[in-house]
Amino acid sequence: MNNVARWRLAWICLAVISFRTAYAQEPTEERVVVSGESEEAGHDQFTEMGEYGQPAWAERSRFSSTTSVYVLSPYEMFVGNIWDAIFPRYGKTLHDLTQEVDCGLSHRFEIGVENELGLVGSDAHETSVTAEARYAFASWNAIPLNPAISAEYIFGTGRSVKDATSERDLRRQPNAVAVRLLLGQNFGDHFGYGLNVGLKQDVAHDSGREIEISQSVAYGAMKGKLEFGAEMRYVHNTPQQNPVDRNELVIGPTIGWKPTRQLRVSLAPLFGCTSDSARLSNFVLVSYEFGGAESVVAPISGNR
Repeated sequence: MNNVARWRLAWICLAVISFRTAYAQEPTEERVVVSGESEEAGHDQFTEMGEYGQPAWAERSRFSSTTSVYVLSPYEMFVGNIWDAIFPRYGKTLHDLTQEVDCGLSHRFEIGVENELGLVGSDAHETSVTAEARYAFASWNAIPLNPAISAEYIFGTGRSVKDATSERDLRRQPNAVAVRLLLGQNFGDHFGYGLNVGLKQDVAHDSGREIEISQSVAYGAMKGKLEFGAEMRYVHNTPQQNPVDRNELVIGPTIGWKPTRQLRVSLAPLFGCTSDSARLSNFVLVSYEFGGAESVVAPISGNR
């Protein structure tokens, strides 16, 4: 073998060795694909935390049909529809439908708007539009019962079915202001509790006053996909033009289902316990959340 052939063979061997060394030094990228099914299976609203350390059940604007807890995470959005079928002791069934949109802001603030409709038979009444601002005093578990304050202004636009005993007892919803103290607490990894104390004062028409206390407790099963619990609502109503106060108390079971991370459906048949209460108030709540602890984690890729 002549010298030229030897040099060519040496260069070929050197090139092969250099290529193998460079290839071995290249990082190997591993694609970790997380399917939607595994993401859904891993989500538990009683243990997964939001921006302020609150569990996901406390992150949504409504803990139950009657009770609200804490605030949304920054820039998280909650959209809910609440249908209250009221079966009075006399007369036709009354229906109250509320559409709600809330948005979380930074520094534990939240804003929202509600639109309320009343239905009696084939007659529908636009009842009110409500603007709400909410503030939580600290991150979750920094203060016992995690207090938050809610302030609302209610623009009355028509007749309301909420305080009516029959279809003949509908009254116009006056403009009003409302303030509520929202309390909530988790107990372990499966129990959630909420308590609201509120005062509503009419600023037009009969200038009535309303005190409301509501509370809910829920137990999460199947990693939070199912909720079982109970809730109650007490309302003391003092109409200015009516010397007789009204005391309404409804209480009953509640069940919730989360088919996906964002979607939740709940049912709460609450039974009247006083003569001023309806025989039955049947609540159906359907809600959807955008962002926060409910948002789907994007697939990742890592290096080895």
